[in-house]
This record gives sequence, C-alpha cells and structure tokens, in this order.
Amino acid sequence: MKQVCVFVASAIVIVLAAAHVRSAGPTVVIVSLQRVFAQTNVGKRAGQQLEALRQERGRELQAKQKELEDIVRQLAKDALPAAERERLSQEQNRRRTEFQQLTTQAQTDYQSAQVRLNNEFRSQLAPILADIAKRSGVDVVLNADTIAWAAPGTDTTNEVVQRLNAAPQ
Repeated sequence: MKQVCVFVASAIVIVLAAAHVRSAGPTVVIVSLQRVFAQTNVGKRAGQQLEALRQERGRELQAKQKELEDIVRQLAKDALPAAERERLSQEQNRRRTEFQQLTTQAQTDYQSAQVRLNNEFRSQLAPILADIAKRSGVDVVLNADTIAWAAPGTDTTNEVVQRLNAAPQ
C-alpha cells in the first residue's frame, strides 16, 4: 500500500511539473521568412533589384540570340559561295560561344546578387529575431515556411515585419 501511495504521489508530481513547464509560454517561436521578405520595404527593394537585373540580362541575351538567329538565316540561303558559307559558319560558332558565355555570366551575376541581397536582409533580420527570442525566453526561432504546424501564439511574423519596416534604411 505504501508503494502505491509513493507511486501515485510521484505521478502527480510529474504531471504537475509537466503542466507547469507547458504553461510557461512557447518554447519556440516561428517567423515566416517568405512573408517578411514580401511585406517589408527591404525585401521589396531586394526583389525589385533582382527583377531589374533579370530584365537587363534578359535584354542582353535576347539581342545576342537575335544576332545568332540572323546568321543562321543567312546560312540557310542556298546560293552562298563556299567562302561566304565558311565565314558565316565560323561567325555562327563564335556568336554561339558568346551567347553561352553571356548566359553563364548572367546566371552567375543573378545568383551573386541573390546571395548578397539575402545576406543584407538577414543581417537586418538577425538582431530583431535575437531580441524577440530573448524577450520570449526561447532559444530557437524557426522558419514557419518549413514546418507543418505550430501552436497559436508562436508566430512572430507580424512583429518582425513591423520592426523591419520601422528600422532606418
């Protein structure tokens, strides 16, 4: 009988301790980085810069593509002398190589810009997240875009958006 009482008392203590820990507030907070990027001035500016770069490089690539297509059309003519056909064939190869190099450079430039802007964005975001974590008494802030579910009250996205938009740019 004494052992049963000790066991029941131990179980009650464990349940009460678990309930106390559970009611102490969230142990993790979440933030939607996609929403923060889309809804903040710094994120919108970064998106605009990337779009401008994409359009600029796209125009350059279209111009090179048109030059290459013009040469291909000239080569398609039947009445070309052999020397002219050889010259155009070499020109086609040179233009194709230029186009491929320009395409690779455009992709590299875009990826570099993405990394740079992402690092700038995160450098502004990190102190805000650290402050929220400290104030909330949590050790981890998770990206809400990559988790399946979180308890209500753990999402701090709105606060992050407000603080980033209020920060001097």
